[in-house]
Amino acid sequence: MTRNSGFRALLGIAVMALIGATTGCGGDTGGATTTGPIKVGVPLALTGPAATVASWARMGVEMSAAEINDAGGINGRKVELIFEDTALDPTKAVTAINRLINQEKVELIVGPMTSDESLATLPTTTKAKIPSINGSGSAITPQVAPYSFAMLMNAEHQAQKMVEVALDKYGATSVATLNYSGTQGKIGGAAFIKTLQSHSMKPTATQEFKFPVTDLTPQLLTLKKSNPQVLLSFNNTGDDTGRLVLGLRQLNWNVPVIGSYATTFATQTKGVAGPDAFANLKSVTWSAFSACDKAQIRPQATDFIKRAQARFDATRLKDASYDYMAVYRDALFILKAGVEATKSTDGPKVADWIETKGAEALKSLPVVHQGYAMSKTNHFLMDTSSLALVDAGEEIAPGIFRRLDCDK
Repeated sequence: MTRNSGFRALLGIAVMALIGATTGCGGDTGGATTTGPIKVGVPLALTGPAATVASWARMGVEMSAAEINDAGGINGRKVELIFEDTALDPTKAVTAINRLINQEKVELIVGPMTSDESLATLPTTTKAKIPSINGSGSAITPQVAPYSFAMLMNAEHQAQKMVEVALDKYGATSVATLNYSGTQGKIGGAAFIKTLQSHSMKPTATQEFKFPVTDLTPQLLTLKKSNPQVLLSFNNTGDDTGRLVLGLRQLNWNVPVIGSYATTFATQTKGVAGPDAFANLKSVTWSAFSACDKAQIRPQATDFIKRAQARFDATRLKDASYDYMAVYRDALFILKAGVEATKSTDGPKVADWIETKGAEALKSLPVVHQGYAMSKTNHFLMDTSSLALVDAGEEIAPGIFRRLDCDK
């Protein structure tokens, strides 16, 4: 070896060592870059039966990204949203997640929209150690989703609340149940039965339907024959809620109904069953978008609605559900808080912060919803205080519904 070649070799070693030292000083980001935009994957059902709902979620995420970027980004890095279509199909959701992680190199994920999609994709996001907040309403545990949290209302909590209202408000001694056949619906249906058993009761009849559904007459005929005082229904969208209302009318069955998500998907329900669709229907919704009168309306909710109306045109906002939009808006702010607190996009680090410090920190962060209670044992972001039973046909203000407990 010549003197010059020896010098060049030593220089190369020194340069490589310097590069390694510089890389090590950047902090643990879970293998992601620390420069340029921070990529956020957003897998949504942009086509298919839930495309309208996905458009609300998309506006929520777009709103949070714009607000975060206007304030300087996340740790000084601008947010770049990358959308992928899942078509509400778990298989397509897995494909979308793989593309986001392996090709787009995303560092955070908001989505997918449903329990079945989320559960199908969790092995992939877990392996990649990507922090995420998904749209599941069921089956999300720290074991199943160590680095992911569910933004929707816990299906079991919803079912428990509906049973309590049937017993307390209506004084029901006989109850029938109906649920859709997806994971969330099955868990909700099982929770109906379990909660009734805790009150030494059992349903007069139970029925299940597949989504999407065009006719609920067979299920409703069976339920009607059991002669319940109240019908509990765990639905998937406003469309099947509308089909439920139509079926009840056709059978001339005026039983009181307590349902899930009716207010969130109110426009869809009215589109199927008409403007008086909620005449005999009460619903679970997010407490942040409920009140007894105008004086009790939370400013966080009304301010959010005003900001959304200022940012998006009337065409995009037509018939939008602001409570659902706000959930997706809040999700990115929660991930932002975890990344900034840990100075990392590493799934274990961000998840640990959300579990141990997130619920307390969110009290002073600009989120719209309330009732946060995630922990080492609970990966649902919100607890039962985030739920309210409302009159789905009575809005105190646009997007704000009257609570059922106002007369207590």
